[in-house]
Amino acid sequence: MSNKAGKSGEAGGKVQFPLSSPRGTQDILPQEQKYWEYVIENARSFLRGWYFQPIDTPIFEETALFARGVGEETDIVTKEMFELKNRGQGAHYSLRPEPTAPIARAFIEHGMRTWPRPIKLFTIGPVFRYERPQAGRWRQLHQIDMEIFGSSAPITDAQLIYVMHLFFKSLGLEDYHVLINALGEPAERKPYLKLLKEHYRRNRSKLCRDCKIRLVKNPLRLLDCKEEKCQQVANTAPRLLEYLSEASRAHFEATLGMLETLQVPHQVTPGLVRGLDYYTHTVFEFVPKTLSESGGQQSSFAGGGRYNGLVKELGGRDMPAVGSGIGIERLIDRIKAEGIELTTTDKPHIFVAQLGDAAKLVALEVMKELREADIPFAESIFRDGMQMQLKLADRLQVQWALIIGQKEVLDKTVILRNMESGMQEVVTREKLVDELQKRLSIAGV
Repeated sequence: MSNKAGKSGEAGGKVQFPLSSPRGTQDILPQEQKYWEYVIENARSFLRGWYFQPIDTPIFEETALFARGVGEETDIVTKEMFELKNRGQGAHYSLRPEPTAPIARAFIEHGMRTWPRPIKLFTIGPVFRYERPQAGRWRQLHQIDMEIFGSSAPITDAQLIYVMHLFFKSLGLEDYHVLINALGEPAERKPYLKLLKEHYRRNRSKLCRDCKIRLVKNPLRLLDCKEEKCQQVANTAPRLLEYLSEASRAHFEATLGMLETLQVPHQVTPGLVRGLDYYTHTVFEFVPKTLSESGGQQSSFAGGGRYNGLVKELGGRDMPAVGSGIGIERLIDRIKAEGIELTTTDKPHIFVAQLGDAAKLVALEVMKELREADIPFAESIFRDGMQMQLKLADRLQVQWALIIGQKEVLDKTVILRNMESGMQEVVTREKLVDELQKRLSIAGV
């Protein structure tokens, strides 16, 4: 695989063990999983409620799909794709850098245009970008992606933004607003791009190296550069909104009016263009509001836009569409930054302790009954010493320990020990689950 290197050496240096995770990736450890489960499980339930249907596509596609769909001169295609090498052949496949083009490919391949409209799809999974790793930027990242095919009406733009707004509210987020802009259609942008190039040519000496290349190959992306001097040039550039057709302006004004009525906090941002060539008309990003107001570096955690020409560009028939993506890593960062407390149901309340071979087998049967009753438990069944097991139960801060020894095996009973008070009582196996549920309910668990 090209464009891939581990922390042991980007240039293919000598590998030294033990290894770390590849540069720009992370291991999601058990203590972090609660955030991922909170976001992903809520997303699945929420989007199904809005009749988005799940779809999964391969994590790699033909490279030509992204070159045609995303744009040959975009940073994603020219610098950020992980290409796969076939043995003895040239590169034909790439790990997906974004999910929309693969979904559009699947839309065409499987004849979805005949489905009842609108066709609303969502997917959750990893995407891959060969970027310089830094805060908020990963080489493997994860997205929640939503697509709506079959409507060119501004109400669909507003609906998608509104659904995202409601989803973030359902997670407990408050500190954000929507940056929004209109790009119109490619044909009507041509006169504007001529003026934009003239403006940037006059200020060429102030541009970063990447923007000097964009000036020739992809001038609209000049407005999106985060370098300070380039931003200063962008602030004095002509405004695209002023050069759009009457129909495009009407589409944008209608979308803004609906967002106002729906009370979605938003701000028109003329320099917002996004990094993909397929966008038309509405583009938007969700950013932290406090950063925006203080003039700090804005880090969007979600964004999207309309792409009326993508399906046709990929070989299908004309099909209007609008879509969006949510970066799960950045969304989790926002959840933590806003101090949202997560309620977890998998923290163990019970520890199953045992002594002896026969007791180990009975303990497994008890664990099965606890699992069927949705009572979280912990155990260390390979241990033989009771004292060590009870120390572990204390360390895990469980409320009760279930103790099973040889006598309990013969009597078909379990000792129920209160780990706080040390008080113990004997409970029959057949009444154990009911007794535990009663006590957990009283404790408010």
